[in-house]
Formats: sequence, structure tokens, C-alpha cells
Amino acid sequence: MKRFGVQMHIGSGISDVYHYIGAAGRMLEIAAKAHEELDVDFEFIDLGGGLWVPYKPGEMDVDLDAFLEKLTGFVKEKVQAYGLGHPELWLEPGRFLVADAGVLLTRVTTLKENPFRRYVGVDAGFNTLVRPAMYGSYHEILNASKLKGEEGTYDVYGPLCESGDVFARDRSIPHPMEGDLLSIMNAGAYGFSMSSQYNSRPRAAEIMVLGGEARLVRSRESLEDLAQGMP
Repeated sequence: MKRFGVQMHIGSGISDVYHYIGAAGRMLEIAAKAHEELDVDFEFIDLGGGLWVPYKPGEMDVDLDAFLEKLTGFVKEKVQAYGLGHPELWLEPGRFLVADAGVLLTRVTTLKENPFRRYVGVDAGFNTLVRPAMYGSYHEILNASKLKGEEGTYDVYGPLCESGDVFARDRSIPHPMEGDLLSIMNAGAYGFSMSSQYNSRPRAAEIMVLGGEARLVRSRESLEDLAQGMP
């Protein structure tokens, strides 16, 4: 092997640059030892992803310029001190770049209530966006058909025969009606890539909006698509 790089990933949702600096410092110590003892020269130093994404209303964005200034300054200083040459510095901020670029639009199909709770049923389930069911992830939900108005507190659930098919509990949204469209925000990261055909549910279409124009970029699956590959 003649080509080398060094990479780390310390998790997701990181807003404090000093977590990155601490981990990068330890990784560069290891890189320096490999360079000295094994005569390894590194072409790149990859600090991974995990930058903070504000999923909840009111949460602050990362000051990216300040974050990168501190991080790159630290890495350059350590690379020079350890004599690691001139490796490229890589980052993998995928979620940071695409999370808020995607929303899930889903239509209200059912409204019901009991003395204790009110429920909104929608035509998307965790087969479409699994993060709330899998991780308990928070996604802001807007009533796209009625952005403003008197609000109520609702549980928002999908059509699958699973008790975990829930997008939100005790969520305040303008009172929905059957047929309204709800917008589940920040679905651009891991949304479609983690979707499935669970319970024989075809995957959703994907629409790109650019410059005020909408274009179909992935067709909705059909029942025939579900049967592909069957003899």
C-alpha cells in the first residue's frame, strides 16, 4: 500500500467546535506516530461529518465561518508541528448541507379524538420517513394548507399497523382538516435513502423545486414495481 489518509467520525449534532478540536488533536497524534514509526505520508486528513442541524424552531445555526476558522487553524498548526507535510483537509457535512433541503408532504386522511388526546392520521408512514420511529427524532410539522390560525395539540400518525408509526406527539399545529397537506420539515438527510416498501407500501415520488419551478425527479412507485423480480 502506497497511498494513505486518516479519518475520524465522532457522531452527529455537534455544535461546539472544541469537541472536534479535541478529537482531531488525538487523531493527529496517532497520525504523527504512524508517520514517524512506519514512514507513512498522509494525502488527506478527513474530520468526518456530524455538524449540528437545527431541527426544532428557535434553535440556532452553527456559525460556520467561525467554526471552520478555529478548526482549520488548529489542524494546520498540528500538521506543521508534527511534520506531516501538506495533506488535504476533508470534511463530510452531508446532513448539514441537505437536511433542510427536503420536506415530506403528506395528506391528512383521518381526524379523531377521545377525552384525552386528538389525532391526525396522514397517508405517509415510517416507511416514508423512519427517523421519528427509529430514533425519536424531532421534525417540525407545519400545516401547509393553513400556516397560520388557531392551533391545537395533536398526535400525528401514519397508516401502518404498528404502534410506533408516529411522527409526533403533543404537537401544536393550526387545526387541520381532512385533505390538508402537512409539511414535515428537515427530511432531506436520510429521508428517502432510509425509506422502504414496508407493508407493501410503494415509495413516494421526489419533486425538485428550483427557481420557483417544480420538476419530477423520481416517480412514485406502483404496485407493479413491488412485484418486480417475482417469477
